Amino acid sequence: MILKVAFYSFGGCEGCSYELLNLDEALLEALEEMKIEIAHSIIFGVPEEEEAYDISFVEGSVASKEDIEKLREIRGKSRILVAMGSCAALGGIPGLRRFAEEREVKRVYGGVRLEHEPLSEAAPLSKFVNVDYELRGCPVNKHEFLDLLRKISRSEWFLQEERRFSFSREKTFSINGAAVTLDGEKCIVCGRCVKVCESITSAIDYANRSVDTIISTPFKVEFDESQCISCGQCTLYCPVSALREKSSVKQVRRLLESGTDLSAYVEPEVIAAITESLNLEGSGEGKIVAALKKLGFRNVILWKPKVQPRKNGSLIVIPESEAEARFIQLFYPDLQGYVTDPPRIEDENAVWITPCLARKLGDNLVLTTRELIRLLSTFNLNLLPACSFDDISIPEKDKYEIVATGMEEVRKVLEEIRSKKLNSGTVRLYVCQGGCLQGGGQPFSKPSRNSTSSIH
Repeated sequence: MILKVAFYSFGGCEGCSYELLNLDEALLEALEEMKIEIAHSIIFGVPEEEEAYDISFVEGSVASKEDIEKLREIRGKSRILVAMGSCAALGGIPGLRRFAEEREVKRVYGGVRLEHEPLSEAAPLSKFVNVDYELRGCPVNKHEFLDLLRKISRSEWFLQEERRFSFSREKTFSINGAAVTLDGEKCIVCGRCVKVCESITSAIDYANRSVDTIISTPFKVEFDESQCISCGQCTLYCPVSALREKSSVKQVRRLLESGTDLSAYVEPEVIAAITESLNLEGSGEGKIVAALKKLGFRNVILWKPKVQPRKNGSLIVIPESEAEARFIQLFYPDLQGYVTDPPRIEDENAVWITPCLARKLGDNLVLTTRELIRLLSTFNLNLLPACSFDDISIPEKDKYEIVATGMEEVRKVLEEIRSKKLNSGTVRLYVCQGGCLQGGGQPFSKPSRNSTSSIH
């Protein structure tokens, strides 16, 4: 008995079909051995279609209404339907367009007339029809393709990734906050955020059981009602961006495009992180200043917050951000009399560009380093001429100041204050391990060997 096989392609690069061509003679020999006839394939030179197929291999994601109709037609005349490659099985690269901003799409494709009516989201085949088998990969593994063909030709029906029970998450749970949000649709419950938060405030943990397990705050309250201090360290460990900062990119872009006079106050750690992250050549800081000017910022200032301590005693505790202030409020309320207010920028037209995600809890308009990288994503910074800062305002460090970096040191210092072992001087607190260089708003990077900290 001859098996008739068809190959179809939707939204994608057709790289999977070309990968099969790399089998060369082995493909022809295998098809002959298994008594398989290629009944339809543009790449294999068989353009005519037939009324029915034993197996149809479909690559590419479904990207238009016409694709849906064609896919359903293929399903109707195929005994077995195989999703071939990451685009067909998962949505792949075309599926990423759901993250594109509408204004950017219109800017690039606004004047292009499309032959087919596009879907709002490119999707895998399984969203529209029943799929019997999946060959994942970008491109597929050509040997797995032959193995699947052999099993089907021998009528060896099997379940891919068979489990003891059917897993289906019927409910998801999202959490909002002024600075941090959790998207339950993205969360894979890997637990990395829970692990990192254990050493900070244990604001999040597992909830429910079995297939209904989720990541949640206690009693499923919003972040701002929990013991979350919005340090943002969880966002650095989440592998799928389910946990991320509350973005201000659109707001800043809208203000700049409307002609609002804005000044960018940029912390030094932002410059260091972007220079490394974007592999900037030469004067990295000058190119970043040039890009900010090109975006529309009137002034770009290299800036480090200076806190004016209250004169209310011989001991002063300076929280570097709202995260430290909130930590003391929640866990050391008896020490609040020693604590100054978190730093602020008095300029009402300021955009504070910072490695610290917790600054979003304050009154200023804030962009984290990660947000600025997204805002600069349309520029090739290496092509821009370097510009100088309009001003530099970096206060001198107090060599007599006690600095506690990381939660272990912060707790140790606060316990010493509580027990009266420390009752004079100035104490500055950083809850993030490694300080601002490893703040919750920074891009992910491997910690430096020299980033270990101690109380000075």
